[in-house]
Amino acid sequence: MRLGLVVTFVLAVVVTWPLAIDPAGGLLGHPGNDVWNHVWGYWWVGEEVGAGRVPLLTDLLRFPGSSKLFFIDTFGALWTLPAQWVGGPVVAYNLSCFVGFWLAGFGAWAWAREVCQARFGGGDLPALIGAAAFMCAPHLLAQAYNGISETLTAGTFALAMWAVWRVLERPTLSGGVAAALAFALCMVSNSYYGLFAALGAVVLGLGALFGRWERVNWRGLPAPALLGAVLAAALIAPSLWLLALSLEGPNAIVNRDPDFVWRSLIGHNMTDLVSVFRPGKVYSPDLKALHGEDLLIVTYVGWTTLALAGLGLYRLRRARDRWPWVVWLGFFGLMMLGPYLYVAGEYVTIDDRKLPLPFLVFFDAFPIFARISHPFRFVVPVQLGLAVLATLGARQLPRAGLAAAGALLGAELLLGSPGPWPIARSPTEMPDSVALMAEDPETGAVLDLPMGLPNLERAIYNYWQIGHGRPSPYSLNEPSPAILERSRLARTLRVAEAARLDRLPPELPELDLVVAGRALPGLGVRYVVMHERFYLRERAASTLTLLRVALGPETTVTGTGEHIWRLERP
Repeated sequence: MRLGLVVTFVLAVVVTWPLAIDPAGGLLGHPGNDVWNHVWGYWWVGEEVGAGRVPLLTDLLRFPGSSKLFFIDTFGALWTLPAQWVGGPVVAYNLSCFVGFWLAGFGAWAWAREVCQARFGGGDLPALIGAAAFMCAPHLLAQAYNGISETLTAGTFALAMWAVWRVLERPTLSGGVAAALAFALCMVSNSYYGLFAALGAVVLGLGALFGRWERVNWRGLPAPALLGAVLAAALIAPSLWLLALSLEGPNAIVNRDPDFVWRSLIGHNMTDLVSVFRPGKVYSPDLKALHGEDLLIVTYVGWTTLALAGLGLYRLRRARDRWPWVVWLGFFGLMMLGPYLYVAGEYVTIDDRKLPLPFLVFFDAFPIFARISHPFRFVVPVQLGLAVLATLGARQLPRAGLAAAGALLGAELLLGSPGPWPIARSPTEMPDSVALMAEDPETGAVLDLPMGLPNLERAIYNYWQIGHGRPSPYSLNEPSPAILERSRLARTLRVAEAARLDRLPPELPELDLVVAGRALPGLGVRYVVMHERFYLRERAASTLTLLRVALGPETTVTGTGEHIWRLERP
């Protein structure tokens, strides 16, 4: 165990470098992606727990009023609370990401080693190949780049599969309890991985039933299996109930509207079959070209991994030892492709109809699948299965060949794949306006401008909220906050931001703007902050003119380019 823990720790340092030597100097993830929302969530959960409240309601977003929110990475935010209390939310978030990679490597190493020992003996060194194949998976690198911290908990999925494997090999009550704890950890850390674990357990169970009947202690299996299932369900139920509760009602910040999920499936989160096998920094779908987003969808599995996995599959002596792995890869591989076959940037059609895939059947038949808007995440169990088989393949190599395979694997996944490495980092500095607002004892919300930034980029306002603690009319991914729709000034500003004019019209509705400006304090707004850095020069001048007409001259102009209006209640 020590070998696996130490080597995967070192690999995690390499993958996340320079995080280990500078944990507070930048956030792991690209600033145009989800990183701001996630670090805000770590801070918010810490604030709520510190105040003795369950983190399910917030009045900091979508001002005014309280909104329901179950932060998607509540598990990560909770276990890193000691780090947050000592070093702040940036350190806590980065620690969670680092440990996510480390646990992915160790979990894959532990399961791959167990399988290798059962089939060929030995396995400590070959399992390091499986660990590297999983923790350096291009998909996980891309998810770190996307700033989606809960998806880096893939190691909990590997640990759950290891625990199930051990129960099937040596059924004991203590093994059943361990499997239940592993399942619960997997589900509360990421519901996708909890689903994958349940499906993976079915595949492994069927493999034992049809492939290794004589090797399984069937008399001893029912009690541990039943105990594990009941205990896992009891541990998981509260988290699932809270999550479901937070998605209901008009004040839910996050909802899983079926139309939204379907649009995401077929218009945003497609899985291109070609991308599974194509190396290089080439992306399909290219979300930057399609939607102007910096998010990356990466499903590349790696040719070195495939070659080693193919050798491992070949070296399994009996066909019935091979078929569970073939079923594993085939099932999860097909599910990864989503509802319709998408190849080389286009849907495959027959008679003008998209070619359906098995995911569509599950989507229509089971309500839980109707909430899945990211089918490409099924690449995680595919990568884990390949990692285990790659370990079996590496077991056949001499010591020198093992070292060469490891070097080739690392070079391909980190440098030659679509996975971004080194992983981008987002700056943690806050503008001068944050400190100014934090020092003001008067309560009230802040309206940051511009409004028209892309949702994920605009979430930097949420990050700055960590510094000043004031409510904001913006939400996590909501393009048009309700309070802004009720303000004539806000509507005018939105039009000005979106217009293709270099200057304002010669006549402004001055009276309307002044009335709207004076109404803002009555709505609870204390500050209006215009961040000049986010505007084109001509647009900044136009916006400043509008704001000065409505609000009068600025209260303060900071050295970092923020124009600040402090509003006084009448």
